[in-house]
Amino acid sequence: MLYSLMENPQEGMVDRKGIGEFVNTLIRQFKFKREDFRTIGPMGGFTSLIDLGNIAIAMNTDGVGTKVLIAEEVSKWESIGIDCIAMNVNDTITVGAEPIAMVDYISLKKPNQEVARQLGIGLNVGAQISNISIVGGETAMLPDLVKGTDVSGTVLGIVHKNQIVTGESIKEGDIIFGLQSSGLHSNGFTTVRKVIKDNEINLMEPFPGETKKAHEILLEPTRIYVREILDLMSIVNIKGMANITGGGLKNLVRMKDMKYVIDDPIEPQNVFTKIMELGSLDYNSMYEIFNMGIGFAIVIDQEDKRDFVSTIKNRLPFKEIGHIENGSGITVPKFGVELAGYY
Repeated sequence: MLYSLMENPQEGMVDRKGIGEFVNTLIRQFKFKREDFRTIGPMGGFTSLIDLGNIAIAMNTDGVGTKVLIAEEVSKWESIGIDCIAMNVNDTITVGAEPIAMVDYISLKKPNQEVARQLGIGLNVGAQISNISIVGGETAMLPDLVKGTDVSGTVLGIVHKNQIVTGESIKEGDIIFGLQSSGLHSNGFTTVRKVIKDNEINLMEPFPGETKKAHEILLEPTRIYVREILDLMSIVNIKGMANITGGGLKNLVRMKDMKYVIDDPIEPQNVFTKIMELGSLDYNSMYEIFNMGIGFAIVIDQEDKRDFVSTIKNRLPFKEIGHIENGSGITVPKFGVELAGYY
């Protein structure tokens, strides 16, 4: 995404006011713009669009965040490569763009050939799932700055201008479908790690309520939705799409400032339930930090429901999770959740 909220590593919480002020101050300095290649739409969406005539180029950048610290502790890096691809391509497709290429950026304290091998395998798997080429990148050894390994990337996508999904046509009565997440994806891991530490959970032993080891649950790679979304776009008139990442369900308002009523949410996986329980978190906090089982959201008109269902069924788990009303913010009545808009 363009500018995402980062968690406070000292407190295990998001300093939303501080990072918001930082981003606003940063953006105010961007006074120069080219006149021949203009951007389409305002800054602040999931991906930026550059006008090239009949087509537009989508560009966005994102990283894996503090999930890498879990990978580092157990020396398991393949899923991190997939995450790096997923976090970027899932942003790219929110405007209807097809991701086509990516460059990565890896900063590290010191070279480790096994880390490189595992990361490379994961990046290749993610690229194959997304049907993109990794065309280059940068690896920087920064021992005075970086204490471990950090992974991020930048993706380039392409979309015909008449197929751009803007969210502008979203209206009261439209329905919201949720595509199930594979688990935590790559957000909220400062909170996750605090819960793990406070409850002395051994990453090499089964996660509470699971047969899989804790590190296997926590490092489950982010689900990639590229092929399903591109197929849907050829059949269904999609009005808006949201990648549910940092900020949780608040990402919905990035489509359009409306009221998003999630009256039948996807049942959160056990990992969310246990984090909530062990961390003494309430539902408002959980739906603001995590995806809670909803990895990607799509808004369509009621009349397109049959085509949507017939196209996506048997591809991945999905559910009609709610509807649009006039107003602003997000509500999950089942759990008493009331969230203000993203911005």
